[in-house]
Amino acid sequence: MEDPRDSDPLMCGLCQKRYNDPRILDCFHTYCFECLEKHVHSGHSKATFPCPLCQLEITIPKTGLKGLKQNYYVRAIQASAAFSTNSKCDACKENEQPAHSRCLECSSNFCKPCISRHIKANESRDHHVIELPSSDSKSFTKLSHRSFCEKHNEETVYYCILCETPICKDCVTKVSEHKGHRYKNIVEGAKEKRNKVKPMIQSMHEYLPCLQDYLHELYSTKKLLGDYTEQTVNEIKSRYKFLQEELQKICNTLVEGVEGKLKNEFNRIETHTKSIEKTLRSVSTITKSAEEAINLGSDSEVVLMCQRLQNRFKHADKEIPQIGLQPAVSSNFHVGEPHGANLEEMFGTCDTSDIQLPMLPIPWGLKIALNFDVQLMYSFKVANNIDTVHAIAPLSEKEAWICNGWGNQEMHLYSREGEKLRTLKLDIQIDDIITKPNGDILVSSYDDKKIIRLDGDLNQTDFVKLDLYPGGMTYTKKNELLVCAVDSYVTTRNSRSRRMIIRISEAGRIIDMIEDDGFSAIFTAPYRLHENMLGDIVVSDREEAEVHTTTITLDGFVKNKYIGQRDYRMKKPFNPFGIVSDKQGHVLVADWSNHAIHLLDLSGQFIGFLITENYGIRGPNAVALDKEGHLWIGDTKSTVWIFKYSRRVENNT
Repeated sequence: MEDPRDSDPLMCGLCQKRYNDPRILDCFHTYCFECLEKHVHSGHSKATFPCPLCQLEITIPKTGLKGLKQNYYVRAIQASAAFSTNSKCDACKENEQPAHSRCLECSSNFCKPCISRHIKANESRDHHVIELPSSDSKSFTKLSHRSFCEKHNEETVYYCILCETPICKDCVTKVSEHKGHRYKNIVEGAKEKRNKVKPMIQSMHEYLPCLQDYLHELYSTKKLLGDYTEQTVNEIKSRYKFLQEELQKICNTLVEGVEGKLKNEFNRIETHTKSIEKTLRSVSTITKSAEEAINLGSDSEVVLMCQRLQNRFKHADKEIPQIGLQPAVSSNFHVGEPHGANLEEMFGTCDTSDIQLPMLPIPWGLKIALNFDVQLMYSFKVANNIDTVHAIAPLSEKEAWICNGWGNQEMHLYSREGEKLRTLKLDIQIDDIITKPNGDILVSSYDDKKIIRLDGDLNQTDFVKLDLYPGGMTYTKKNELLVCAVDSYVTTRNSRSRRMIIRISEAGRIIDMIEDDGFSAIFTAPYRLHENMLGDIVVSDREEAEVHTTTITLDGFVKNKYIGQRDYRMKKPFNPFGIVSDKQGHVLVADWSNHAIHLLDLSGQFIGFLITENYGIRGPNAVALDKEGHLWIGDTKSTVWIFKYSRRVENNT
């Protein structure tokens, strides 16, 4: 099968030829107008017809199929591809002026003066125009198109936030259905809509290779299944020749049984394969059409189609199969005993074994893009050298204390814009930093086996001294300090190792040591921790042989262990470092090896990757939430990233 990612973007999926009069449907699949006519007239109702690829019901416009929207994005690509640097203006042929632009409605080339007059004329002011590429360029500029208000006949320069539609200045100033509504500049509105759809497009780009790999694995599994069956049949036939013709009947029976099982398995896998092929084509072309629309569409068109694009991606998520196939059954032949009681025993028998089929990837990226708005607010370097930001303690939504580099004795106060506001040098090596509600700052020191307190004036006093090495800290709703503590730098524990969470009171007195569940040790190498919405403690545990996060109660009862997302094939094994829980109940875990932030629900189930390496993050370590819920991330490149994220509120009006 041809990879849809490498297929010709200008080829119709029905006639397998270059688009002729391309029309884009509400599901964002595109076909030739003539192909759609043949498809609709083949027996479908006059009111609707199913998309040939995704089967979504398409409503036929009142004016008939001619009313289906032309895909000007495809036409723009076609026009640019066919352009010759020798093309002349069609409006002033005698002067033979070189063509500068092309009108898609008129299918004519224009020089600069002529195109200026053309788009000012009343009869052509709303035409779609592209600027033709220069001789040293292989692409065209953005497709331009002016939109006009049907009621006031004025150009739409604003965007009505309530109605989610482009409007003109008269819609705002005069009595109309938009009077009193909130509005903004159409450019700002289009930028906002683009930012909402782009994560969905990006998530589908990330998901398509997984689906393609899964399809290739299905092909490979079919071949493997066929090879095994062929080998089995050959063994059966070899045994048949040895026992000669008196065993013909037994041989035929066994072969038919084996080939019958093969046929059943082939049919089962073939049905599933065709479903995945169809889903892959559908999702690929939807993503391509959406990307063309967002990149080439005018601001008005982007505003108009944004909601439909979001709804379409939600529908695409439902098209994707949720589970893969059960293992395939393969036949095996076993040679019989040389002196069996009957011919069947002498000939041999067949039994079956399982062949594990590939795992169906989960479209986590699309679900995150549909349900969460994620926006990078700020990013800045805290050092010129490459080192690890291992501690972040926000004071507010505008500033945070940061420590960069293991063994460092300095902590720096940075604004969210990256301005260094203050530097404080301590007499201890800094491991973790947290801020208390009263403004005090607590700093743990791994090497010095103690935790210090800094008051509002940054005066330093010892808060508590320990016999173990303290690491990550968190302050609970009960005004208790919880600290990760170990007895050794070695991450692999032995029978004498002590690995725990220490509960410390407001006065610096040790209340409890959570080390085991009454029967066995809980932790191996606890690194960072945080209290979730339920009052449970989520801990990143970093033993080399078994990295995971553990959710426990303060009584030491283990509620959950998260070992990474096994249903999605990550590039590298799960490697948790920083951990934090937000006010909505989500748990966010920094995955150092996969350059990602895992988003978990309260039960510890994987929701998706909130942040991936596509933002540029490398080796996230420290994570923290400020008072406004903004996510601060420190990575191994001495860089701090600040994100704003929220669950998208569905608009059912």
